[in-house]
Amino acid sequence: MLFTKPNVLEGLGGVEVGGVRQAAGLQVFGLKWSAGDGHDYATLDEALEKQMLDISEVDAGGRVPTLKLVNKSERMVFLMAGEELVGGKQNRVLNASMMVPAKGEMPIPVTCVERGRWGYKSSRFSSGTTSSHSHLRMMMSKQITGSYKAVGTPKSDQGAVWSEVARKMDKMGSRSSSDALHDLFADYSKKLDELVGTFPLPEGSNGAAFAISGKIVGADLFDKPSTLRKLWSKLVRSYAADALEEPGEKAAAVDTGAVARWLKSASSAKQHWFDSPGVGKGVRLEGERLVGATLVIDERPIHLELFREDEPVAAV
Repeated sequence: MLFTKPNVLEGLGGVEVGGVRQAAGLQVFGLKWSAGDGHDYATLDEALEKQMLDISEVDAGGRVPTLKLVNKSERMVFLMAGEELVGGKQNRVLNASMMVPAKGEMPIPVTCVERGRWGYKSSRFSSGTTSSHSHLRMMMSKQITGSYKAVGTPKSDQGAVWSEVARKMDKMGSRSSSDALHDLFADYSKKLDELVGTFPLPEGSNGAAFAISGKIVGADLFDKPSTLRKLWSKLVRSYAADALEEPGEKAAAVDTGAVARWLKSASSAKQHWFDSPGVGKGVRLEGERLVGATLVIDERPIHLELFREDEPVAAV
């Protein structure tokens, strides 16, 4: 169902863009914005570590685009679009950001990123400790918006996702017996660890913008700094994995003014409001060469993802 709501992006024009760090063709800018009082919730990794969640196939046979999640705790749990879950009959990534209610059980929409396996590795899913690379996140954000508008559900284009995973692995020289995106991150773990160490968490920030080879590619903003802190490593790895794809490419650096202007321009994006799979509403965003989404609870953004829409990349 489509809802008419106020502009939840109006605060983007007042985002404070902090200092920049740069390495390996990647620039990272800390962002500060006022999203209101933060809700109390745990993140995916925090909840799994504390055994608050059980995530499994929906039944013994399994269904590729859906998993079953049970929240055994008294706290809500935030799941970020693109976070990876490993185990079950094949590894998946989350299609959209969502908030799982306390003491709640719900199906969660996912996409396979391990085409070559359909057999149990474990009965329960664990965290992959990664998010899919930023180009795939951008692709899926656009696909999910199209699905919401067409049929009202957050479904990806599974074939296109598999093609992008294959392209990415071929481009970066990574091999996997089951075509698992997780194995690419494992192959590059040492370099990605180094880059995470190169980009410390921007003090006091609750968001970050990222540029690769002189081009702004995306931004993630949260309702509070603690969420950014908990997801920092995943976000840096997501964008760094794409920066490493073209290690020799040189370009002029992006400055803070360009980031501020890009964020301000995003505030005019079209907003399409839908029911979220969990608590709150999912707002899908479309602008000129811009795609994204935000999870909204009580008309306050919990997570906002923005991506510059790239030209299509040829599949292998």
